[in-house]
Formats: sequence, C-alpha cells, structure tokens
Amino acid sequence: MSKSRIDSVLKKWEIMNLIKLAKDRDDALREILRAATSDDPNLRLASLSALLDVVRGANWRERKRILELGFDVLVDALSTDDPGVIWRTLEILATLLKNNPLSGARLLKLVRALMPLSETENVLIWDGILKVVDNVMAPYIDNETAEDLRNILQRGTRREAIIVAEILLETGAIDKNHWTVIVENVAEALLSGEPVLVDAGLVASVKISKLPPVYPMNILIKELFPALRKLIADCNDQIRKARTIEAFDRLRETLVRYYRVRPREAQRAAEELMSLGLVDEALLISSAAGTTLASSWATYRGRGRL
Repeated sequence: MSKSRIDSVLKKWEIMNLIKLAKDRDDALREILRAATSDDPNLRLASLSALLDVVRGANWRERKRILELGFDVLVDALSTDDPGVIWRTLEILATLLKNNPLSGARLLKLVRALMPLSETENVLIWDGILKVVDNVMAPYIDNETAEDLRNILQRGTRREAIIVAEILLETGAIDKNHWTVIVENVAEALLSGEPVLVDAGLVASVKISKLPPVYPMNILIKELFPALRKLIADCNDQIRKARTIEAFDRLRETLVRYYRVRPREAQRAAEELMSLGLVDEALLISSAAGTTLASSWATYRGRGRL
C-alpha cells in the first residue's frame, strides 16, 4: 500500500480499513507509525487513533509485534506539546506493555520520556502515565539503569520520584539502596495534600503490601503507617478515605506475615507501634509472633485506635 494511499485513508478517518490492514501487514503498520511522526497534527492524531484501535483489539502476540516495531516511535511521540497526541500515545503504550517485558535500555528511555510529563495538570495525562507504569515489566535492570533510577528517586521532584518508585515496585527491582528511599517517597506523596500524588501514593502502598516479606519493615512503621493514619484522619473524600483504609489494612497484614517468624524483631516493632498509638496493630503483631506487651499495654491502653 502506497504512502499516499495510507495518508489518504488516515486523513479521511477510514479507520476500519486501516485497522484491518495493520493487523495483517507489517508494511501497513510501519506506515501508520510513520504517519505518527508527521508534522501534520491531524494526520498524527488520526494515525494514533487508528493504532489505539488496533492495539485494543490485539492479542498478546500482536501486541508484542507492534511494541517491537513501534516502541521508539511511540516513546518519541511523548515529547510533543499536543495533549491529544500524548494521551493517545500513553494509552497505546499502556496496552502494549501488558505482559511484554522491556530491556533495561528501553525502560530507561521510557522513564526519561515520562519525566517531563510528570508535572502535568492534565488529569487524563497523569492517569495515562500511571497506567503505563502499572504495566511495566523489566525482568533485568542493569547497573546503569538502576543508578539512573536511584538518582531520580533521590534528586527528582516529588512526582518524578513517585513514578520511579511505582516502576521499581511493579518490576520488583528493589535493593537495599532503593527500599528506604521508595518508602519515604511514598509517605511524602501521601502527606503532600496533592490529590494526584496522594492517589499515586495509595497505589504504591498497595504494591508494597504485595511484595514478598523480605524487606525490612521498620521503615513502614516509621514512615508509611503514620502517613496513612494521618490521611485517614484528615481525608474528607470518602472514596479516597476508603482506599486509604484498605491500604492500611493490607500493610498491617504484611507486617503480621513478616514478624510472625521474627519474634525478637516483633517485640521491638510492637513497642514502636505502641509509641505511635497504633495499639491494635501492636497487639496483633505481638500475638502473631508469640511475644507479650504487658508493660507497654498498661501505659498505652485505650490510645491510638483507628
């Protein structure tokens, strides 16, 4: 199919014909991707709309093929100022990344493209960023990529940091140099008062609760539990408050699983929870680990219940 014919189809929005061609033919798919780089804004939007319809109806093998052919074009498309192009591109990437892992180099390219978008005030674009992040898979992250991600965690803006934290939690690529900074950034997001950051922090909190119980939990007690408890007390949005309580409950179960087989640590953790006024949680951990808190219970009885 000729370039002029592809452009004609796109400009006339004959989407169904183009979708059919792109599903069967690499040359048609490449032409759609080429059109996505056009200087003609209408042509770009039409091509991305067509591609979005293609990927939404694609199976895993088809999504993998499209990702291989189109990754660089799609990531480069995020550098535009056109919100329509950005939103469609994020939706396409989020769908393509489902069960399709990225190499370290591709992950780093994606992260670098997302960072300039992080300060957006467009809720649809922010939601699109989080959808992309939620579907990221990267079985292996090389040292260079890990170092770059760590630098963003430590030196980036709050939004940049929470995006990287979500990626690391989703991929499981967490080491001792990441863990504490991740939890601190999640707690900061929860206390930010900025709705998009609070919601991202809640998503990250649930991701933390799903991790295998191998990471030190004392940082959750020091940072995350107080942040969630404060959000529960202060939040006026009932839906967000319900999500916060759910995250709190999930993390409490994570603490119990972790400390059940670590009785000495459990004793110290339960006493720290008592000092924070989290009496129910302290007693739950103490009971699960078979320790006692008689003296602490006498001091803090009746305080700190949610």
